[in-house]
Amino acid sequence: MNPKIAKYISVFGHPLLTIPVFVMIALFTFERVEKAFWISVLIIGGIFIPLIVKMYRGEKSGAYSNFDVSNQVQRQSWYRYVIFLLSIATVVVFATGQSRTLCFGILFSTLLLISSQLINYSIKSSLHVSLNVFLFFMILRMNETAAGMFLLFIFLIAWARLVLKRHTRKELISGASIGLFWGVMYLLFMHYTN
Repeated sequence: MNPKIAKYISVFGHPLLTIPVFVMIALFTFERVEKAFWISVLIIGGIFIPLIVKMYRGEKSGAYSNFDVSNQVQRQSWYRYVIFLLSIATVVVFATGQSRTLCFGILFSTLLLISSQLINYSIKSSLHVSLNVFLFFMILRMNETAAGMFLLFIFLIAWARLVLKRHTRKELISGASIGLFWGVMYLLFMHYTN
């Protein structure tokens, strides 16, 4: 694969892009427009914008070697920050009585990142892959055809991350395994507690 094409795939497959796009599509499909707007503002303004700002500043200051926070040691502080943001969002969505899908989607995403942080002490799992695999399971509950197409895109993301030398095969498999575990747990939980 051409490294330039791999870079584009990696950018379009970045969880900071795929997750907010999915959230907005899901919210504006299943919720009233006003509610979808305010929840989108909460999630994007309370999680994604602060995270993007932190990553951008971290890269510019030299605290992070790159925007993806590819350095295993540097990821520990990044994990603490994103888990903090997701924990607050989890409390807010549960406290305000949002949909089960949103509440448990954020909760299980938080659990995915906590387990990724713990595993990061021994291996730098691919967050591009783990978060997108988890997202696949959320899409699967809503539209099987879209989920199938997204699954093919995940394979392209993994290949791009390998071509760009951001991850080894072992790190990609680790990321896929984490996403698979929490995605299946999410599906089972949503099915058996409905």
